[in-house]
Amino acid sequence: MSLTLPSQLLLQQALPSTNTLLINPPQDDLSHELPKSIAVASFSWASMQQYEKQGFPTHNILELPTTTFEQIVIFLPKAKTRLQYVLDYAQNCLKEDGEIWFVGENKGGIKSLAKVLKTRFKQAEKITSGKHSAIVSAKWPEEKSAFLINRYFQTQHNQLDIQVSALPGVFSQEKLDNGTALLLKHIPRKLKGRVLDFGCGAGIIGSYLCKNFDVENVDMIDDDLPAVLSAQRTLKENGIENAEAFLSNGFSEIEERYNWIVSNPPFHQGVKTHYQVTETFLAEAKNYLKLSGRLMIVANDFLSYETILREHFKTVTEVVKENGFKVLMAEGIMRK
Repeated sequence: MSLTLPSQLLLQQALPSTNTLLINPPQDDLSHELPKSIAVASFSWASMQQYEKQGFPTHNILELPTTTFEQIVIFLPKAKTRLQYVLDYAQNCLKEDGEIWFVGENKGGIKSLAKVLKTRFKQAEKITSGKHSAIVSAKWPEEKSAFLINRYFQTQHNQLDIQVSALPGVFSQEKLDNGTALLLKHIPRKLKGRVLDFGCGAGIIGSYLCKNFDVENVDMIDDDLPAVLSAQRTLKENGIENAEAFLSNGFSEIEERYNWIVSNPPFHQGVKTHYQVTETFLAEAKNYLKLSGRLMIVANDFLSYETILREHFKTVTEVVKENGFKVLMAEGIMRK
């Protein structure tokens, strides 16, 4: 692992080693370069674990710390809908005379950020640039919105008769996405037993399976803290009791094997297309399936996931291809 370009730019600056909060750091080697006195809050559970293991103090991104900070550094979230959330969180963590830095790649929206921030801060300006990235500083908020987690949930009603509650930046927050809709439309009626929903997001797949199929139970996992909280609320609002949503870094918290793994796996990270998480998932999935188990995923039709799956399964079938997506089923585990 190396340093992302925004991390390289940040390390060139004089960053206070005390009373500083780092929000949403990338999953790179930045933790090896920073003083252990800097506190961290991240949307990613894997990132939080990484910093905790190295001795950094950490805070839950879903609730405010009990202390405030003179300096807050925010790596600009990939999901633009998370900007308001992270702004409210940071402003409520900031001392009265404190400063917030926003760090991000030029292609990720950092260029226009200072203009956006001027509606909320008396001073907002770019303080440095380089490495195809920039840092924007904001001081003296004009106003401060209270950070109450329930304010950020958005309820979605869809054609599946599933009520979805999701926090900003959680996949498919506003409406049922076309890929998931295609996947669920082609789930075979024979699906039953124990099911794993990998990368569950707001919980639409697991909830749908519980309500429409003869499943024993569904485990729903995600690395994103807001996603898991959203999935838990979705389960509660739909009265589903035979499913559980919990945090997991890939399969790190999975100890058993399933009859089915069903997923609309992620393939984006930062401002660039990133395949590693999904490719690792596809290669390891067989280790968490029973011998007769099946894996079913939906993916953009330009992604050649069949190549990876054929290294681990005897049969890989394209169930359907439609509107830029394809549904794949893999069965016949090849144990090595």
